[in-house]
Amino acid sequence: MPLVMDHIIPQSKGGGDERNNLAAACYRCNEFKGSKTEEIDPATGVLVSLFNPRLQVWKEHFAWANGGTHIIGLSASGRATVIALRMNNEYIVASRNLWVAMNWHPPLD
Repeated sequence: MPLVMDHIIPQSKGGGDERNNLAAACYRCNEFKGSKTEEIDPATGVLVSLFNPRLQVWKEHFAWANGGTHIIGLSASGRATVIALRMNNEYIVASRNLWVAMNWHPPLD
């Protein structure tokens, strides 16, 4: 699946096309995100900001589970982002299963 450019702060919420507001994202995650910038953290019930790849470190907010087929959130932002972007939808989990079988996934870093 090709990557697309995601506006971290959506244009509909005042975000621009500057490099620091753009991030590569899979098409499905970007579609699920839409114009969201916040989501409820399921562990606390608090509305939190979604993960910002320009300001936050992935491994501080997410981890691979089930042999690399699922992503779990380690922080409030991580948990909320997993839900908002549906990062464990059946399509991507099936793809990750294939990638794991081919030793392409999960990333070593």
